[in-house]
Amino acid sequence: VNTTNSSDLVFDFNAAAARGLGTQAPHDFLIQSAEAVNIIPSVRVFQNNRNAEARGDLIPVPVGISPNEGLVDIVADPARYRLYIANSGLNRVEVFDTRSKQFLPPIKVGQLPRALALTPDGNTLFVANTGGESISIVDLNKMQTVGRVKFPPIPFNGNLAIITPSAIAATQRGLQVVMSNGTLWSVIGDEAIPRRVSPAIQTNTVPAPRTMTATPNGEYALLLDGQGYAYLYDAATDEYVIRRQVVTAPIQGYYGPVAAGPRGRYYLVNGLVLNEALTPIQSAGTTTVVTPGRGTSVTQTVVRPIYTVAAAGNTTFARFSLPARANANVQVTETPTVEVVDVNTGLPVVTAPALEGPISTLVGNQRINTIARAMAVDNNLTTAYVLTSTGLSIVPLERATPRDRPAVNRNGIVNFASYLPSFAPNGLISIFGTNLGREEQASGYPLPTILGGTCVTANNTPLPLMMVSPGQINAQLPPDFTATRYSILVRSIDNKIASTPQNITLTKYAPAVLVDGDRQPSIYHKEGGKPVTQKDPAKRDKSVVIYAVGLGPVKGPRITAGRPTPEDPISEIDNVSVFFGNPLYKEAAMIVEWAGLVPGLVGIYRVDVRVPGAHISSRGAPLPVTIRVGGVDSPGEGPAIPKIWVD
Repeated sequence: VNTTNSSDLVFDFNAAAARGLGTQAPHDFLIQSAEAVNIIPSVRVFQNNRNAEARGDLIPVPVGISPNEGLVDIVADPARYRLYIANSGLNRVEVFDTRSKQFLPPIKVGQLPRALALTPDGNTLFVANTGGESISIVDLNKMQTVGRVKFPPIPFNGNLAIITPSAIAATQRGLQVVMSNGTLWSVIGDEAIPRRVSPAIQTNTVPAPRTMTATPNGEYALLLDGQGYAYLYDAATDEYVIRRQVVTAPIQGYYGPVAAGPRGRYYLVNGLVLNEALTPIQSAGTTTVVTPGRGTSVTQTVVRPIYTVAAAGNTTFARFSLPARANANVQVTETPTVEVVDVNTGLPVVTAPALEGPISTLVGNQRINTIARAMAVDNNLTTAYVLTSTGLSIVPLERATPRDRPAVNRNGIVNFASYLPSFAPNGLISIFGTNLGREEQASGYPLPTILGGTCVTANNTPLPLMMVSPGQINAQLPPDFTATRYSILVRSIDNKIASTPQNITLTKYAPAVLVDGDRQPSIYHKEGGKPVTQKDPAKRDKSVVIYAVGLGPVKGPRITAGRPTPEDPISEIDNVSVFFGNPLYKEAAMIVEWAGLVPGLVGIYRVDVRVPGAHISSRGAPLPVTIRVGGVDSPGEGPAIPKIWVD
């Protein structure tokens, strides 16, 4: 959109992205201008579809324009309530404050940071930069880079690729390093030196890809190579002491996630749990996926997709499990989940759904090499932080308490005017219950679909809201709804929890005259606009105006949910009858002059009627008012029956 001052880009959500929950693959838009004086950054757009009660947050993180770079490692700093995330696309370490839930100024490091290592004392962060022979040293108290690890000089050979650090782990004996050619190094002080050949490994190099981690206090380090072998480094002896094949061919699923429990009580490799001797003791197991076909379906057994893992205590760990896919075209209805698992039994003790998964999608039993760490868990096991498609996913592990759940009264969804369960498209409804939301009224048009921290859906379609309070919600039923059954849910956005569903049935017409809290109907003299009362009744050959809801479809412009009725062209109804008194008597019939929607309002109808010469008079008691449209009468009984005084 071009204006006199600027040009704006407007993106609309693609309805196809709402076929399943989660985030679709991002779209990158390159912006170019011949008159620009700088390089205009590209725009990356994510489309996420989530349930309103889904707990958690997504925080986008820019990663540059290269598709091969992004967020590649995460380390928790519990003492400072921070997370450090390696952003290889922008050559920096992102710093996230877990208390304020916002990013702090990033720390500039070397080119293409790939791996992080927090020292056991928690004061220094090492950053392995794969854009050169470089390891940055970051002082976490100063929040800045204070130096680099020195590498020994080597003779120049233009025929060989540059050797760079690819994986690091901080131990009590200093930093352990795996270089891009598979050689093992150590850092003493601020100098890196090659390690001698380990008796356990018996070779100079380990095959790629390689991932590495250390126990929280640096007693041990775990190294995983690309052929399924795990190596255990013991800081007490400054040596790799165990080499064991933990994953056998064919290697399937996500490959590369590693974690180490406190003091080496357990280790995690992909979906496996290893004991102190690197012997597998538990597994995430397999699952079955079904591919629909013509006349038959194909069932396939696949390895459970475990994208990343993290140590979460002495006897528990966390893993990020994704829905299994038989092929890329199958629509997935499940959501990714963070599972807190008991080390001894292998059973989940807490399961929390996430809002999205990673960019990479695992199909069937294929292998996808991934990063060592993409998740961190806080010490209290209340929140997990996962690197996903958009950036950083915050996944609450605590369950919402039942007392926070919105509760709709039994038969608590009623017509806004009659307080009876009669509903029509473009009608107004009231929902009564408890914990429905914060006190708030819509301030203008279009009516919001989220108000007072609450969203109301009918068959997953959000309803326009007029008013929300803890005990009542007023909403509009969209005009394009059809006469069928709808499941109504009140979803608390603030508490991330939804009510139990209640079903309502819509009919084409559900007429009802508006009645206020004093049981005074919304009927006014056409001349002067005063209410029709006992002292000022309706009179012969005079017109009155009746306001109502639920009179059904109109002729004229298209009516849009949440938006006021347009003034031009007008919205009219033909088949409307009005009765003052018992409709069985012909004298009760009034003369309908006009009927239709009120311009500038939502869901409110107006009926202009004239009292004929032959009519029924009140004679000491008001007469019941009945509106008939499409052969359906407004209620004659109930808590809000409109009555009128007629002279």
